[in-house]
Amino acid sequence: MMNTALCTASFIRVHTASTKLASGHRSGCHARPRMLGQRAMRRLSTWRAGASTLEEVSFLPILNIMKGLPVVHTVAPSASTFRAVVDMVKYRTGSLMVMKDDQMAGIITERDILDKLSLDVVGESRAKAVEALMTPADSLSTAPPNYTLDKCVKQMKSGVFRHLPIIENGEVKACISLRDIAQQVSSGLSKKPMTSPPTVAELMDAKGSGGCIELPASSMVADAVKLMQQTKAGSVLVSSGASSFGLFTERDFLTKVAVYDEVAPSALPISLVSTPSDVVKCVAPTARVTDCLSIMLAGGFRHLPVIDNKQPVGMISMRDILNFFLAPK
Repeated sequence: MMNTALCTASFIRVHTASTKLASGHRSGCHARPRMLGQRAMRRLSTWRAGASTLEEVSFLPILNIMKGLPVVHTVAPSASTFRAVVDMVKYRTGSLMVMKDDQMAGIITERDILDKLSLDVVGESRAKAVEALMTPADSLSTAPPNYTLDKCVKQMKSGVFRHLPIIENGEVKACISLRDIAQQVSSGLSKKPMTSPPTVAELMDAKGSGGCIELPASSMVADAVKLMQQTKAGSVLVSSGASSFGLFTERDFLTKVAVYDEVAPSALPISLVSTPSDVVKCVAPTARVTDCLSIMLAGGFRHLPVIDNKQPVGMISMRDILNFFLAPK
């Protein structure tokens, strides 16, 4: 039985450990990371020393798991951004490789859609070509098939991205995501569980954050997008009452806003497209990080609010967990 204290979201607004943003919204979740303290480092060394399964998985070359990776989905640079959005939703992927004459021209991701589309114009995705929003090949970080999982995670961490094209002899062999790596890590740990897995509280202490960024339910989608852009966050809590919060993520923007492109984000209430409080999953600080990863993979989401005494005290992501396991420095 999982020791995760799963619950539906019923939160009270956090007023501590928060800094005020220009928009007036509060943020504490995405404070600048700090170095691990001596206590956290000793704890990290203790469980890593016994985590032989995790080490085996982390040193696994991408070549060994490429057969199980999804097909590389592509789009032409001249295609409309709307076409790319529809394909990402259809294929349930967060990225598309942009190909021109069988050569890699770049990549377009759901984060590109969030960061680069206008928040005030309806129909822009139909008018703009993919090449206007994509990350071009000459600015793209790639990896060879002999890269290990931990090396891929470290490269993703340094560049703050979630998708890494695997290139061999100039050909795109795969495009791995943090979720692909998470599945390998979770699979390995399910076969040989850690004897003393770290807790969410230890993960939060390691990344040096507290509190959560949030918006009132009366906000517009554009308000959430601007806040996520400003904090480089992948999610924001949506306050729908004195003790209730929903959740809005960059995936919600892609699948509930951009894929329709019928209402400008600046005119669309966030309450209509955020995940409601009775659906949002959350965990306690005492939850095991390994269980949190399993919950994310099973539920198909990347963010979990952390609740203590019915108050939101943080937010952990799939990226946080993989960085903690495979790229802790």
